[in-house]
Amino acid sequence: MNRKHMRGIYTVEFAIVGLLMFTLLFGVLEMGRLYFTVNALDEAVRRGTRLAAVCNISDPVVLRRAIFNAATDAGTSQLIGNLATTNLTLTYLDVNGAQVANPADLVSVNGFRAIRYVRLSLQNFVFNLFIPGFGVPITLPAFRATLPRESLGRHSDSGEITPC
Repeated sequence: MNRKHMRGIYTVEFAIVGLLMFTLLFGVLEMGRLYFTVNALDEAVRRGTRLAAVCNISDPVVLRRAIFNAATDAGTSQLIGNLATTNLTLTYLDVNGAQVANPADLVSVNGFRAIRYVRLSLQNFVFNLFIPGFGVPITLPAFRATLPRESLGRHSDSGEITPC
């Protein structure tokens, strides 16, 4: 074959190989983003549980800081686009692992005194792909962390509430 008849073949070869290479490149980037998001969500749940174990029960700052926001920022997470405090569920558990009905009740035996564990969970978080043509949302599995209670925002000697 002579050169005159082979002019467009390089363009066609590049289009085929380039499509495969760019698809592979975007796939690797998306897998990295997915891995980062899963680790950040796991850290958000762990961090929120730790804060809930040492901060006051009614403090809204706990969940805001759990999603990597400032204490005054009530919006979605600065780190993970569509993560908000509404995605998190904070529960206080008794010695048997049952949910404490009224954790803010300081007097009742079934209230504040019954709390032994703190659990934070995140469920049904949807991860959206950026790959063109593959806009399939992925629902991630539930994230959950449970820690033993600590001060719960109360100073042990005086019973005063300590700020977080």
